[in-house]
Amino acid sequence: MVVRCHRSWLLRALPLGLVGGFACSGAADETCEVQTSEISTVALVIDSGFDIRVAVDFELGDRQGSRSPVSLCESDTLTINGATTTSSTKATRVEYSLTLPIEAERSFEFVLEREAEGETIAFEVELPPAFEILTPMSGDPLQVGEAQSVTWEPSLGEQSTMLVGLTEALGGGQCLLTPQDDALYESLGGVPVPDTGQWSVKDDEIDTQSLVPCAATYTLTRLVLGDYPTQFERGGRVEARVERYRDIEITPPQ
Repeated sequence: MVVRCHRSWLLRALPLGLVGGFACSGAADETCEVQTSEISTVALVIDSGFDIRVAVDFELGDRQGSRSPVSLCESDTLTINGATTTSSTKATRVEYSLTLPIEAERSFEFVLEREAEGETIAFEVELPPAFEILTPMSGDPLQVGEAQSVTWEPSLGEQSTMLVGLTEALGGGQCLLTPQDDALYESLGGVPVPDTGQWSVKDDEIDTQSLVPCAATYTLTRLVLGDYPTQFERGGRVEARVERYRDIEITPPQ
């Protein structure tokens, strides 16, 4: 897929993403003049249990401070496992993505060929082993003031990490509260715990301001970081993760 764009607009509004060939054309097209060493990238692969989604975007600099999304030049070509991607405009970036069936290959090679620069940047990442949540069951109550056990299989052992997150459906801060600093299940990514197949949410780690039962979702995440290409500006990352979800009900004290 080839997309043509005007760099001057993209620099102010959009981040660069993965493309089969993402393009910017025209004399005022500044993207074509940007060195690879000035661009950072985020490449993300997610196994959701329903499908596998790959997405990439690019920015000028190390992603500190103001955002400076960029796009590739017409002469640049980027592929994922040899396939082109679909581009879409998000609120803060242009994203280039590929959606695959859950049974697809779990290793991913990204190849960016920059004809004007005379260079090829290749990097890889592999999804960690998949798993399934055993308990709680969908719709189970989590009684505030009582512990709840979260279990999954297979486990990878003490040396590996699972992220356990718990978020309310609307994120309003009324249904679910996590008052302890070391148990911020609502924080980005959740709480890192040993990947032993079992974790207990303690009786004093969850609270609520709601007077009626309300919906929340466990998200368990197993992730790995791939080697970040040295040709790019620092500040990006290459990440693959497996996520599984379980909806429950937060029940206020009786």
